[in-house]
Amino acid sequence: MSKKTESEIFNKAADYYDKFRPSYPHEIVDTLISEAEISEGSKLLEIGAGSGKATSQFTGKGFDILCIEPGKDLVSIGNERFKNDSVEFRLGRFEQIQLPEKSFDLVFAAQSFHWIPQPEGFEKCHNILKPNGSLAIIYNMYIVEDNKLDRELLSLSKKYGGFADFVTAKQSDERIQSICSNIENSQKFNTVKIFKRNWIKEYTADEYYGFVLTGNKILQKNEIEKAQIYTDIKCLADKFGGTIKRPYLCVLYIAKRATT
Repeated sequence: MSKKTESEIFNKAADYYDKFRPSYPHEIVDTLISEAEISEGSKLLEIGAGSGKATSQFTGKGFDILCIEPGKDLVSIGNERFKNDSVEFRLGRFEQIQLPEKSFDLVFAAQSFHWIPQPEGFEKCHNILKPNGSLAIIYNMYIVEDNKLDRELLSLSKKYGGFADFVTAKQSDERIQSICSNIENSQKFNTVKIFKRNWIKEYTADEYYGFVLTGNKILQKNEIEKAQIYTDIKCLADKFGGTIKRPYLCVLYIAKRATT
């Protein structure tokens, strides 16, 4: 399946995404703002903004924010949500849309940078950033631990083709190093700084089912299969006191634009 097709399917989950996708720790966003040295009047570009989960943490600070998003329903949600802020949601794919060179103080992506084809993506980020601009990438990593709840959830996820991109602590370390290497090997950015924040989100069965429906693999299933998934999630939550607790590792990668 092409990235364009996947993004079109993802757009169908706009309401679920807006309501049930996890946000990002404020400490990570505060660190990003500090490290990027942005302040009132700075121009920001967000890649794959979705409905504005990350965007909302940058509003009210005097930034001028342009959000690029390929899902038309998500663009509508974003423009309505931020109509009173200095935020514009624009429909399109980052790699295709025309953007002015050396115009942005920060280019950032939360849970979306893997959709951008490389090396063209790094080159375009470099070209549209001002000389002292920064690239920042944020990911929530879906951690699985060695306990009864996580083992049963992972088994259930595998049964239906995958609720999320679950990783162990070891796998998360490997992925962090891979992302860091990809940024630095592009030769478009200086040394990457990495910041991490562990956090936990507690879901009811209905909330976790809503989160599961933000995944393309589950969205493509028929209504009978979806009903069975809900029943299984409800049974799992009931076994553990009515909720499903999920550990997340939020990772920020940030690097200044290379001058060469």
